[in-house]
Amino acid sequence: TFLLVRYGYAGMRQRWRKQARRYDLVLNKQLLLDIPPNTAMAFAGVGVLITGLTGYLLGGRWEYFIFASLVGLFIPHLVITHIEQKRRDELEEQLVNGVTSLASGVRAGLALVQSMELLVKNSSGPIKQEFQHMLREYQLGVDLPMAMQNASERIGSPHYRLLFAAIEAHRERGGDMGESLDRISAAIREIQRLEGRLQTLTSQGRNQARMMAFMPFVILIMMYVIMPEETRMLFTEPWGRLILLIACAMIGGGFLWIRRIMSVNI
Repeated sequence: TFLLVRYGYAGMRQRWRKQARRYDLVLNKQLLLDIPPNTAMAFAGVGVLITGLTGYLLGGRWEYFIFASLVGLFIPHLVITHIEQKRRDELEEQLVNGVTSLASGVRAGLALVQSMELLVKNSSGPIKQEFQHMLREYQLGVDLPMAMQNASERIGSPHYRLLFAAIEAHRERGGDMGESLDRISAAIREIQRLEGRLQTLTSQGRNQARMMAFMPFVILIMMYVIMPEETRMLFTEPWGRLILLIACAMIGGGFLWIRRIMSVNI
């Protein structure tokens, strides 16, 4: 019992810190909000408790409380993941135009930092926030390679990592910065075109994965309408709950397996 409590508490504390770092990355470093991660974690915990109590009030059994709490536990993660992915998609959509703006500034005789300032001035949305944050770090004494590395870690996009790595390699070796930025822009545009093509080709598989995960619940509802007593036994009898648990695990595993097969990185 002592080992279970000790290592269970340590694992729970590690999970708490990991989730708090994720909240800090998305809310404060990406969205530039001033929300302490522990406060966000506390609100998430309150949401889990409210979800569990709602399930208990609707179902009248503690099993419903546990199930609803587990569902509520994943909701903040899904919301944060959706916000992060949406912002990353917007950044990648703005990247080609941003690199073109940098190339135009360099050709006009501006230094790289001045071209970044021009990009901040003439752009809007998340790319303006990221380059503005990067320039603020540079003005506070952080060298430019470290500022670009910090921006790359915040964004989490391979396209931006490619851009910043190419800029740093060019600064070390020299050459025509405008021409290099043009080649980077063309390369990123081609990568995005191929990724869009892959998304189109694999969309049918992803839709099949969603359908596979959704249809068992539709069939369960239909069975409850046709045979309510027999279907209710799946939730009241121990063997029925075991069958539901195995079915949910198999559905989730199949869904993740198909999504992983359909996920192709260039």
